[in-house]
Amino acid sequence: MKKVNKFLALGLLATLFFTACEKNDNGPVLTAKEKILTNKIWKLQSLTVQKSDDPTKDSSITKPCSDSALMAFDVFKIYQLADASKSCDSTIVPYDKGTWKLSASGDSLTLQGKKKFIWKIVALNDSTLKATFRDSIAPTNNWLKTITLK
Repeated sequence: MKKVNKFLALGLLATLFFTACEKNDNGPVLTAKEKILTNKIWKLQSLTVQKSDDPTKDSSITKPCSDSALMAFDVFKIYQLADASKSCDSTIVPYDKGTWKLSASGDSLTLQGKKKFIWKIVALNDSTLKATFRDSIAPTNNWLKTITLK
């Protein structure tokens, strides 16, 4: 009888131990680059296009109100690029909200909102997100834009 009680106690103890060690999911598992994206609210630093007379140089297309633009990525793959003043031109800065997805290689970021953008990541670290993307408001007006967020 003592052996049965010892086995029963050992079994109960093992059950309690493994139940206590059960994994607790508090959110999705993120890659290192996804963690960098979601760790802060990004502020628009610059938005440029290539100069028409010299494609090797960039020209700023932001307006004074654009400096209040903020972008946030959350761990559930939702993003928002917003104009805090709500008065800035949205044809220049692609203000929107929707879902985001970072490629497996971490070199491109897909933003799916009212429009779909694929950002080619130039730099991504704790302090800077820099990317290039194609934007157009008409088939004849297709620009390669460079966005920098800090």
